[in-house]
Amino acid sequence: MKPFLVWGLLSCGWLATAHGETPPGATAPPAAADPTASDAAKLLAELLEPLASRAAGPQVASIDATLYARPLPLLEAVERSGDRSRRLWIAQAYWKVAAAYASVRCCTEAIERVEMIAPGGDPHDRATLDVATAAARADLADSRAQLGVAQQELVDLARLPLEDPLPWPVDRPLAGPYQTHFDAIFATRTATGRVRAIARTLPARHDALESRAAAVRAAAQAMAMAEADHAKGQRPIEAVIAAHAALVGQQREFLLATKAYNLDIAEYAMAVADLSVPDDRFVSMLIGSPIQWRQPQPAADGQGSSPGSDATMIP
Repeated sequence: MKPFLVWGLLSCGWLATAHGETPPGATAPPAAADPTASDAAKLLAELLEPLASRAAGPQVASIDATLYARPLPLLEAVERSGDRSRRLWIAQAYWKVAAAYASVRCCTEAIERVEMIAPGGDPHDRATLDVATAAARADLADSRAQLGVAQQELVDLARLPLEDPLPWPVDRPLAGPYQTHFDAIFATRTATGRVRAIARTLPARHDALESRAAAVRAAAQAMAMAEADHAKGQRPIEAVIAAHAALVGQQREFLLATKAYNLDIAEYAMAVADLSVPDDRFVSMLIGSPIQWRQPQPAADGQGSSPGSDATMIP
């Protein structure tokens, strides 16, 4: 569901509501664009799917149990803190963790992709492929480290129990157009320069997000073509490695754009929704569709965890 702002006059100021909700006496704005039509939203949904939903490879098997042991909706994170003045920090930390999870998935897939490249009999090709493989493993290690830092920040801000597993965000960030309704909401209120800048630049940030998604799709296609040509002896291995690096780079830029977009949305929502606005209403302004998740099962015979039989949708 694509949340957006509508207005209703309350004693505390303008009310922020989700799509489909209109306060009594208020005028609902035009319907928002369907987020399912956004290629950025589709790509983001793919990158946020848990690794456990894939066939477990050697990289996946060692991390599933630790990564997905503690599903955490954004509303729970906000409510657990018990301090509405921390909502912005919590929401922004939550999206940083979500982006870090997507990065871990991308880096895991990058290793699997490189390991599928046939080096041939040339020692130079083998050495070139070894460089790419080592770099991909380093990227995954860096992503895991960045995820751990982001998770701890969220734990501290949301005041989560220290004995709990580290949190896995199960609410998706937004990737579709965001309607700020700035002129209506701030018709009788003073907006800071920062809030004005966010309202003015969110459309450009969304355009960048969509373009990055298109670049990721194109890079993936180029990688597949280069790999197929290399298998036929029609392209050198350097062409495949270059295509792989381009895909890795575009995925990284897409996730950076996603994070920047959602951090700005959270800051704008905090400016619109003062501390009298309930937590659930505030959160409804920020999230896309929840991730469908499966409870990981204990590993058997030294293998990685496997998905459970029943998918559970986080409300």
